Amino acid sequence: MADATEHSSKSEKREASHDERPAGRLIPYGKAASHAAVEALAKTDATILRLQKLLSTSAGQEVVLSTLNYSSQVLHYLLESYPLAALRARIRSLLLQKLGGKAPAAPPPPPSSARPPLLAFSSLMSETRYTLRLFQLISIWSWGSSVYKSPPKDRTLRAIAYLEVLLILVYQALENVVYLASKGIAGQKLVSRIGGAKNWSLWSCRAWFGYVLLQFVRLRRESVLFAQQEREKMKLRAEQVLAGEKPASPSDQEEAEARRLVVRTWRKKLVNSLAWAPLCAHWSFEQGIGVPANLTGLISLSAGVWNTYDTWQATA
Repeated sequence: MADATEHSSKSEKREASHDERPAGRLIPYGKAASHAAVEALAKTDATILRLQKLLSTSAGQEVVLSTLNYSSQVLHYLLESYPLAALRARIRSLLLQKLGGKAPAAPPPPPSSARPPLLAFSSLMSETRYTLRLFQLISIWSWGSSVYKSPPKDRTLRAIAYLEVLLILVYQALENVVYLASKGIAGQKLVSRIGGAKNWSLWSCRAWFGYVLLQFVRLRRESVLFAQQEREKMKLRAEQVLAGEKPASPSDQEEAEARRLVVRTWRKKLVNSLAWAPLCAHWSFEQGIGVPANLTGLISLSAGVWNTYDTWQATA
């Protein structure tokens, strides 16, 4: 009897310990899942708030819209490229073989008027940007006013600044007229009487191309002036050291950081101009210069990717 009682007591203890184990494990798992959900929600909230901050300015809106515009083009041509199409077909064939199914009949070709979803989305983003740029003349006027009131001290940079304002003004004005005429709002008779919409668009792109070319002249002149300033600083510092004076300039760290920012801004402008130059040249000629349609989105995206990164980082 004693052995039976002891055996029964041990069995009860084992059952009790077996029942307690899962409960002890469920509590940490539940807490971990809850903590992960809270963290994910917090990160989502922070991202949405940053996006709202980005979209609260016209420059931020242009960054978002242009990124969506060009990246959807890139994604479309990437998915339609021969290597990926062949890979998709191969994967589908292997899956059918594994599952023992038969290859489905080829889908009927889409209607010639149908536009692929990604290209349709890209077109929508592009048209939205066209609409918002109708008000860009106000910003150009403000820019021109600031240049006139506070022109660059260097004569070359001053002339470049005036020409840049003029070219962008011509580009935007012609684009606005053509866009409004294409929507049947205004300017149809004027556009049709003087060359037609295609010629107006060509001259608009030529003005933009002229602005891009001026950017190279500006960057060259800025690099020359920057090198001169660096030499003058080094000469002044050497003279102060020889005279036994303490340099009155900022610390080496501050000066290095200021130099780094100047060089970074210069390089960002160079990358932007290098990307836009071939596209603007292509759009400035009726037959183009041979830039393929499936690369325009990629080149356009690369022109602004640095600025997109900096603009997004500024919202942190």
